[in-house]
Amino acid sequence: MKIFDTLNTFMLEKVKPLALRFENQPHIVAIKNGFIVLLPFLIIGSFMMILLIPPYPENTTSSFGQAWLTLAKELSEPLWRVFQMSFNAISLFACASISFYLAKEYKMTPLHTAVLSMMAFLLLCMPYQNSTADITYFGGKGLFVAIFIAFYVTELKRFILRHNLSIKMPKEIPEAVAQSFNTLIPILAVLLTLYPFALLIEHYFQASVPIVFEQFLAPVVQASDSLYTLLILTAIIHILWFFGINGALIFIQLWTPFLLVNLGANLEAFQAGEPLPFTITNGFWDFYVTHGGSGGLISLCILLVLFSKSKLCKNIGRVGMVPICFSIAEPIIYGLPILLNPIFLVPLLLAPLTNSVLAYFAHLLDLVPAMVILVPWTTPAPIGAYIASGGSVSAALLSILLIIIDALIYYPFFKLYDKICQEKERKD
Repeated sequence: MKIFDTLNTFMLEKVKPLALRFENQPHIVAIKNGFIVLLPFLIIGSFMMILLIPPYPENTTSSFGQAWLTLAKELSEPLWRVFQMSFNAISLFACASISFYLAKEYKMTPLHTAVLSMMAFLLLCMPYQNSTADITYFGGKGLFVAIFIAFYVTELKRFILRHNLSIKMPKEIPEAVAQSFNTLIPILAVLLTLYPFALLIEHYFQASVPIVFEQFLAPVVQASDSLYTLLILTAIIHILWFFGINGALIFIQLWTPFLLVNLGANLEAFQAGEPLPFTITNGFWDFYVTHGGSGGLISLCILLVLFSKSKLCKNIGRVGMVPICFSIAEPIIYGLPILLNPIFLVPLLLAPLTNSVLAYFAHLLDLVPAMVILVPWTTPAPIGAYIASGGSVSAALLSILLIIIDALIYYPFFKLYDKICQEKERKD
């Protein structure tokens, strides 16, 4: 226990303040809030894909399937347009939203900064030849460039404002007009720095900036899809959860751009009828690894409701059951508690790590398909897995199987804690 107390003190006094500072770092906050803004557009675009590509073969005998296929063909053009301007415009939206929130962190005018970032994105990522604009990099492929542009433009504008490089307007001029004129210098600064940089890259590499970024970051993107990366992040996030630190808020926000790029590549391959290149996406994490919020805690909650003899455990299970079905685990983490409870440290780590390995190899062996659709993380896991995989029953069954396996992992620890709670209740 002395070692545990020492570790607990170290985590609370050293790691927790560092994690909180990192979580509140302006660029991390901007990425987190920027992607939250994108979620409705991504979800709408994903559901357009469900309508456009029904999970039925052309020769299906199902009347419902045939009706769906006919509808998809008839509405193909208008629905594809919605998809292109929602899911497939993620990088353009991300550039504006991340820049907006970073400017907000710096107490600058966020709207002007967001529009300036969009201009810079269009300048670098929309090649214009023969009166035709190429919007290939509006989608997931341009996401890393979008984040770079959002940071660069916002920091450049901040530098200009800090050094009072602005156009002085008379006091009689309305504030909105004065702010618009103050954007002139940042626009010129972007045109004189970022655009020549883009032209230099294109001349030297004989490729556009997004393509160079894509090639440069290809090894990192591949690493984001590895089992080793998945296991390391899973372990770190759940160790932090044990000490009351929401590690997912830190590490998943950093991982999200990679997961979205993976999902976009899967979707592109799915549309082309090609093999899906990536295993680990948002849906993989939400509906296989951490179902129930974190740690596979939905399994523990089921055990609490069905098998607890302790009144405390049973009541906490009942209170937590509805939230945890929608991936909100805090009532169990803080109510049972899981937080700083040495009895639950092993299963809290073992359950999601087991889920990671089993789900990864299930994909590797083609037992379940990869995810192609973005589904809200609050969707109950089996339903979310079914939708995210494009209507795969095997994906839903895998999610259910992992919940059962997690229940077996938690069971002996649950029985021990339930017995301890019973003894305390008898004494009281």
